[in-house]
Amino acid sequence: MEDVLVVDDDRVILELLKRMLESEGIVTHCVSSGAEALEKITERTFSLMITDYNMPGLDGLELARKGLEMAPQMPIIMNTGDLSPNIARLAKEIGIAKVMAKPYLPGEMMESIRAVVGKRGASQSGRPREAMQAA
Repeated sequence: MEDVLVVDDDRVILELLKRMLESEGIVTHCVSSGAEALEKITERTFSLMITDYNMPGLDGLELARKGLEMAPQMPIIMNTGDLSPNIARLAKEIGIAKVMAKPYLPGEMMESIRAVVGKRGASQSGRPREAMQAA
């Protein structure tokens, strides 16, 4: 797995996810806002973005919408404390691969990551994003 981008305005959650992912050998980039996340997406390719839903400025849905415009092959997992049917519907319409209700266990997150990234890998030819866009 390549680099993972984690976006959450809660520093404790960022640190917990970073430790969990890095303990699995996953290179993790953490930012605390949607604006910072979009900047990171312009700088490099990520194999996955994990974002919170409720953040100041860009919320997780808007971040996902903009992020997928910039990196359409990047799967997204969104975490939320409010898993209402409306949020789940909007997430699906935008193209978010998985919505997870908070709180969750570390094992549940890792299982979701493997499922989402595995599904992406099975549907791609393995070419870098730049080569896919040029083709």
